[in-house]
Amino acid sequence: MIDSLIAIVLAAALSSGLGLLIARTTTGIDIWTLPSMRRLPRSVDGLAAMSGIALVILAFAALPWPLHPASNQAWVGHPALLLALIEGAFLAPVFAGLLASSPLAARAAMREAQVNAAGRLALWVAAGSVLWGGVGWTGLDVLGRIVLFVVGGAACAAAAGLGPFAPDASLSPSGAEEGLDESERWLAQMARHMRAGLMLTFFVISVVPGPKVVQPIIALIIAIAIGAVLVAGLRQVQQTLPRLTLHATVRWCLWRMLPVAVVASAYLELVAGIRG
Repeated sequence: MIDSLIAIVLAAALSSGLGLLIARTTTGIDIWTLPSMRRLPRSVDGLAAMSGIALVILAFAALPWPLHPASNQAWVGHPALLLALIEGAFLAPVFAGLLASSPLAARAAMREAQVNAAGRLALWVAAGSVLWGGVGWTGLDVLGRIVLFVVGGAACAAAAGLGPFAPDASLSPSGAEEGLDESERWLAQMARHMRAGLMLTFFVISVVPGPKVVQPIIALIIAIAIGAVLVAGLRQVQQTLPRLTLHATVRWCLWRMLPVAVVASAYLELVAGIRG
């Protein structure tokens, strides 16, 4: 019980810190200054943002990151639990977007939801195949891992809504936060960047060697290094590449990345069958 509580506290610190880092480095949005909140927002948007943040923290705690204090617990790394928590974190703002009073906010929220969903679908196949597919580290396995690494890196950018897959602000500078007050806007932006950090972390954990390959402290160092390179790369990409349209994003995720991820996953299953 104590280990689980420690994991949740660490997850809260990691998810919020990574969200703030992504906001500062990749999007340039200033959410470091907390708005004055005399009370927690009771609107649909505020409740959806707070629910999403809570689900992100729980999803972070359930990810099997190196040196996890509750790594011996069955809920850590459980695919069904992670699926429910991650998808719930992304569906909360969709519900608020459907009820938005501003048509511009509703349109921006629906576009963001579709972009994220297309990226998550490819990411689930790419990262899930490595995390739960029993993939080894032989020469043939590494070939499949490299393909899934490339696909997963592009998919996690779309799932996180970063780089060319960032939310569209062409219709309104406030995007999906059109019409919200200061505290509700801050919560919504914080939830968005924490979800982005969750997707990047999910991808990084899937490519880091497990405890059977390297020591946990080495795996943690590798994870931090990959995460730093990924964030820096996404910052550069966001500054240089144009923002993709919804049609181009969905086509890229579902007709290019997803088929490659499925083929690579099937290849790894075939290799595992031959080896077994």
